[in-house]
Amino acid sequence: MIWFELKKIFERKLNLAAMAVGYAVMAVCVYAFISHATFYDAKTDSYAEGIKAIRMGQESQNALTDVVSEQYITDMLKKIQSSGLDLESDEGYSEVIRHYGDIFYFVARNYTDMKESYLDNNVLMETDLSSGAHFYEQRMKKVEDFLNDPSADFNAAEKEYWMKKAGKVKIPFRWGDITVMDIIRELVSVGFYLVFVIIICVSSVFSSENESGAASLLLTTKYGKSRLAAAKTVVSVLFSAVYLSVGILLSVGVAAVLLGFSGADLPVQLWNSVIPYQMTAAQACICTFAVILLISISITLFLLMCSAHIHSSLTALAIGMALMVAPVFLPNGKSNGIWYHISALFPVRAMNFKDVLKTFLSYPAGSHVISYPVMIVAVYVLVAVVSLLFIKRGFVKSMN
Repeated sequence: MIWFELKKIFERKLNLAAMAVGYAVMAVCVYAFISHATFYDAKTDSYAEGIKAIRMGQESQNALTDVVSEQYITDMLKKIQSSGLDLESDEGYSEVIRHYGDIFYFVARNYTDMKESYLDNNVLMETDLSSGAHFYEQRMKKVEDFLNDPSADFNAAEKEYWMKKAGKVKIPFRWGDITVMDIIRELVSVGFYLVFVIIICVSSVFSSENESGAASLLLTTKYGKSRLAAAKTVVSVLFSAVYLSVGILLSVGVAAVLLGFSGADLPVQLWNSVIPYQMTAAQACICTFAVILLISISITLFLLMCSAHIHSSLTALAIGMALMVAPVFLPNGKSNGIWYHISALFPVRAMNFKDVLKTFLSYPAGSHVISYPVMIVAVYVLVAVVSLLFIKRGFVKSMN
């Protein structure tokens, strides 16, 4: 039965076309992410591109410092302030920002208010250095100000939770170029688009036989009711997991062969200093992959449940596509409000694990606080389990 069901998925021309397009998208992304990298070479007054640019960027950033120490940040800001330039101007960019590169934006972001939607470069010109930069003190103050903002509406338990979590992050941060891990993380995140392929391939697993009337005949066979639904479910989940994993791992593998895994052991705080989770960039990439895989399996099981209860492949497909696309057009809702908490769990937002890490979103349950990543896992495990329980019942019932 399993081989027969697997064969049915790969016999449909629409499925094969969708699978090919999905992997083609991954291939294009590998090429684009690497080839579009640029680096300004002051020696030749020209821009390098592609792998050469990435290598030069690594050498440049790694040469600045190996640790983001208070002394280094203080000295850096003194040099920047001594320039007397407007850092939002072309001259400020060419004379200051371009010299420091990624570490400039990293530091500027640390001193920019969390509620601001843009990066304030000139905030570094206004930073008081009379007693030092107080980089890590500023980091914690930034988090505290955000949590205490009345519009954020955090309760006392949440404030205490996030302050403790942010305070436990190991400091000072190690510094290095994190470009390669950024590319790998983005390639893993592109797995989001492979879920659309999975939806196309599994949405008709049950409903196609309902439409043709074959289900009525199959259910009268010896193992029709006991094994048919199980075989379809196993094959669909196996297909989803393997197709997604192969696509992501092949893409990451190609990038790793070309670029290596430079920066894998650097802290995720180099993406944003306020991130309150203690993990490395490599661990974040692994977690991103795990979350996308979990969500894809949950969506597969949910669609199987829908497909088992209805008689239209098109309707099942529409449900799956709407689940992935519709939330993009829905407002996030009031900051930290009920709808904000709900909308954050839709696939399009839950799969963006970098944003998940830097979002101070929690789900209070009395005095206990559930963090955003934990809630994502809990919700999609629940969706998977509930869907699994109703798949067979729906398929058999629909034919009675």
